[in-house]
Amino acid sequence: MGTVEQFVKKKKSGLTPVLIGAYFVAAVLLTFGLYKLAGRIAFVPAPFLLIGAILAARYTLMMSRVEYEYSVNTGVLNIDAIYDQTRRKPIINVNASAFTGFGRVCDDEAKAAAKRVVKVVYCASSDENEQAYYFTCPNENKGEFMYVFEPDDQVLHAIEVFNPAVNRYIHSAKYRG
Repeated sequence: MGTVEQFVKKKKSGLTPVLIGAYFVAAVLLTFGLYKLAGRIAFVPAPFLLIGAILAARYTLMMSRVEYEYSVNTGVLNIDAIYDQTRRKPIINVNASAFTGFGRVCDDEAKAAAKRVVKVVYCASSDENEQAYYFTCPNENKGEFMYVFEPDDQVLHAIEVFNPAVNRYIHSAKYRG
């Protein structure tokens, strides 16, 4: 079996345009506030405030355009975040046999696992997707983390071959309906 890959786009937040507008409003208010305090000399830093607002807006836009890449090669699951199709950040690289928990996010076990782990990392199209899966695993020396992701059937099959608990969960879910 070769490498199996899948891309999942994160849904955009409605908060992004509000943040971008707030950056520019803050730059203008800060410039006029400085004008009231210092007079005309306050317009000297105005271009720098505007450039800062533009850079902050660009960074916010870049961070809001996220895709997740899931790839499985010989039982090793890699999840990377790709920001604005220009910057890649590895999230986790874990052997499927190291999973200590697996299932759907809507299951009771997931809620118990979310309380037990150190951190929950969302690598799905939405944080509220009830059809997403989760897995828990140890993360270096930081403790146990929970990862929420949306694998398709190919990625699930590539993972279940290397972890009997995942295999049992997927087959029991198929029989339940």
